[in-house]
Amino acid sequence: MSGATTLPDSVRAWAESVVGPLTSLDDAPSAACSSPSRVWEVTAGRQGGGDRFWVKLAASPLAFTRETFAHRHAVSYLGPGRAPRLTATSAQHLALITTTVPGTPLSALTATGAALEAVHRKAGALVAQLHQAGKPTRAAREEAGRALRHTADRAERSVRAAGEQLPPAEREFMLAHTAGLRDAGRVPLGYIHGGLDEHALRWSGVRAPLALVDFQRARFAPVVLDFVPLACGPWVGQPRLRTAFFTGYGRRLLPEEKRALYCLTALRAVGRTARQPGPARHFPHHAEGAL
Repeated sequence: MSGATTLPDSVRAWAESVVGPLTSLDDAPSAACSSPSRVWEVTAGRQGGGDRFWVKLAASPLAFTRETFAHRHAVSYLGPGRAPRLTATSAQHLALITTTVPGTPLSALTATGAALEAVHRKAGALVAQLHQAGKPTRAAREEAGRALRHTADRAERSVRAAGEQLPPAEREFMLAHTAGLRDAGRVPLGYIHGGLDEHALRWSGVRAPLALVDFQRARFAPVVLDFVPLACGPWVGQPRLRTAFFTGYGRRLLPEEKRALYCLTALRAVGRTARQPGPARHFPHHAEGAL
């Protein structure tokens, strides 16, 4: 994610009406996970001190609505220090002001072995809390129940649109996994983060709580969707991290979730390798290493 260096004048005026004069402003590319949103870290108050906030311009009205809802109705389930706190929103500007949270993204941690497993165990416990946040409306539950089928439909449309640009083996691989996703069966629903990669999780040491940032994709959906970025990232080749996460999460994957996760990680892996230069494609490895 990247942000413009200068906060738009209208947004700055609104922010200062909420938190007071801004004495410093920095582009904050690490304030949330990769996204088209723009984020600044600002200081309100005396120079060299004062309170620090993130000012975020959402990428779309939907992203603004989702993030606002998450902060107002779900973040409190995580407990103190585990997520930024909402200070104000402006629908006119698609802007939010939140408190900042300290910490290093998991992607930048140098921890290994048992120390890293402990981090993933805490991550599992934190994500479990989020997944249990609130109760969906009937409409939200019905939409969440259709999410995997819609994901399969989108993937299949992409394959059909690509036509002969896709190698035959890759085309058949994707179509087989879209079919498998439709046949995965009923899976548990919950309130998901929607962008749960290593960058969204912030570690401040063993004495501080693990924190989550960037809720612009948060919504009610199959909880298995939140495991895909981790299954395609740090868990590949490191099954102990996956085990630690689900120990913290409090349960193992159901058979239906295992099938769905296998298909989702396979489709994601294909999407990544399709954008890489060169003729070699080893897309099945990611899916096999994820489970």
